[in-house]
Amino acid sequence: MYTDYLPAELPENWVIAEIDEKNDYIEFLGFDEEFLISILKDTYENSDEPFQLIMNPLKGMLSRYAFENLDWPQWFAKRIEAVRSALDLMNWMNQNYSNFDPVTLEVFVSIGTEDQLPVIQKYYEGELIIHPYANEQLVFKKVSLLRGSWDYSESAIESICHFAKTVKLSPEEWKGGILTNEKFQILEDLRPELIKHLK
Repeated sequence: MYTDYLPAELPENWVIAEIDEKNDYIEFLGFDEEFLISILKDTYENSDEPFQLIMNPLKGMLSRYAFENLDWPQWFAKRIEAVRSALDLMNWMNQNYSNFDPVTLEVFVSIGTEDQLPVIQKYYEGELIIHPYANEQLVFKKVSLLRGSWDYSESAIESICHFAKTVKLSPEEWKGGILTNEKFQILEDLRPELIKHLK
């Protein structure tokens, strides 16, 4: 079975979570259960290469790493090939973990600076949070997905552009556009894209 092809110790940060020999399945958890890597035998889906390798992020509402975009092989003819690829994937994730977006339960975006709060409060309803970022006190607001959008960046850009045009702020006066999680860890800097929209 799968364990016949595993080393004495798994790569750092990874543990075996489940082995189901009856259903030809094994799963590994990594980084304090942030990620799941599994191998499943599925002859119905792919009879020539029945062993499927899958990786899923488990924590946070944003996809922390899209396995489909990684261009990693997912189907294997032999069990040993799937296990070797899973181990390679664990090692790759160990090497690249620092580049992954942080765990995110809620998304926030900076709207402007603390001294612009009176103007911001006239436009935005709901809770505004002041938090330090790059030696400035910035005003943050939780990002809600706009109707028809699945993208938090896109929703934040649309909201901020409408705000900036409504209050007639010049690009020089405007300092919003830092997308963060609820711990104010940066997810994306939207400012270059916002400048394009505001010009």
